[in-house]
Amino acid sequence: MMLTRASPASISPIASASSGRRRVIDRRINGRVMRAFGTTSAARRRRSERSRVVVRYERGLLTVRRASSSREDEDEDEEGETTTTTTTIRARSVMQTIGDNYFIFGIGAVLVAAQAPALRDAMDAALGVGGGGAETYAIAALFFIAGLGLPVDVLRDAASDVRLNAFVHAFIFVFPTTLVVCAAPALQSTGWLDQNTLNGLFVMAALPTTVGSGVAFTQSAGGNFSAALLNSMSSNLLGIFLTPFLIHSFLGADSSVDPLASSSKLLLEAFLPVVLGMSLRRIPGVAQATSGALKEPSKFLSDTILLGIIAKTFVVAEKSEAGMLDLNAALHLVSALAVFMLIHKGTIFASAMAIDKFSRSDRVAALYMGSHKTLAFGLPLIRATFENDPNLTAYLLPLIVYHPMQILVSSLLVPPLKAYVRGETDEVSS
Repeated sequence: MMLTRASPASISPIASASSGRRRVIDRRINGRVMRAFGTTSAARRRRSERSRVVVRYERGLLTVRRASSSREDEDEDEEGETTTTTTTIRARSVMQTIGDNYFIFGIGAVLVAAQAPALRDAMDAALGVGGGGAETYAIAALFFIAGLGLPVDVLRDAASDVRLNAFVHAFIFVFPTTLVVCAAPALQSTGWLDQNTLNGLFVMAALPTTVGSGVAFTQSAGGNFSAALLNSMSSNLLGIFLTPFLIHSFLGADSSVDPLASSSKLLLEAFLPVVLGMSLRRIPGVAQATSGALKEPSKFLSDTILLGIIAKTFVVAEKSEAGMLDLNAALHLVSALAVFMLIHKGTIFASAMAIDKFSRSDRVAALYMGSHKTLAFGLPLIRATFENDPNLTAYLLPLIVYHPMQILVSSLLVPPLKAYVRGETDEVSS
């Protein structure tokens, strides 16, 4: 029996309608199923996403908690590091202060050590090596080092300003000695200073200006550097001969000072070493070395020699009980030196202001160089002038006390003087 495919026409209309309804129903069912499955999948996807969000959120909380904990640990570490750093900075600051002012601290240590018999005897034994010859060579070395540090080449232009140089020299030698001579009767009659300390005050007033600190302060404040350097060098060379004559004129013929003998001695111990040091600067490379690598070592050597001279002076004074002051006399000396400094500096600045030819930088140089008194040249000058004099310590005390006072006041004056000089520059530029 053969099967034959029925033609569309032969298909019953009822069967065709039934088949169409089934297809519609199938499509509807399939759509509903797909929508149901689609909704389920979307829900699952949403739930999965929410789950991932929750997981991520929880991890985020964990991360935040861990980061917060880590931050707290870092804060604690930073606090510890900050405390350690602050302590280190303070320690370095203290060490820097001591290093910058070791000379003043050294003077204090010498004064304290001179009061203890055991330390005094030890210093006496150490400083007495070679008798007086060692000290003579030490003084010559001090002046030789000073000569090495004097740059002559930069002084040519400054030497042409005769008015400024004469002004500064007058306030280095003439004004301070005149001031002490005028004040001496009142200071002595009131008992404010005894005769030996008063003589020491005049000796200090007759000294030349500082070699290093005055020039350094002038430069820091914007003053005339070349003029400061010239007056420093010329006044110290002049002081080798002029200071003994001024001292002799004040102390009188009964004093132990022989100006000719003192000047002859200072010629060998001071002037020739200075000239030798200045001459060596002409050798190629020496000037650069003394201004560079050898500058700090040479300064340290000079300060060490000065401390040795101070130590020997006070050791001798303690043994002979000459020239030492009690607390009341020391306070009188400090107050007298403070008034002396105030009048000296004030008169210099007021007089310089009255001279229109002076620039502000000239006035700053005159203020510093005219009012400073040298310890580096002063100590050996006084020791050479008053050798074997029992009142040597009394002659040295005013200078030793005055030195830290002038350093302190000069450093405090740098900012206002710098602003003063800058004001002139601003006026010119505008």
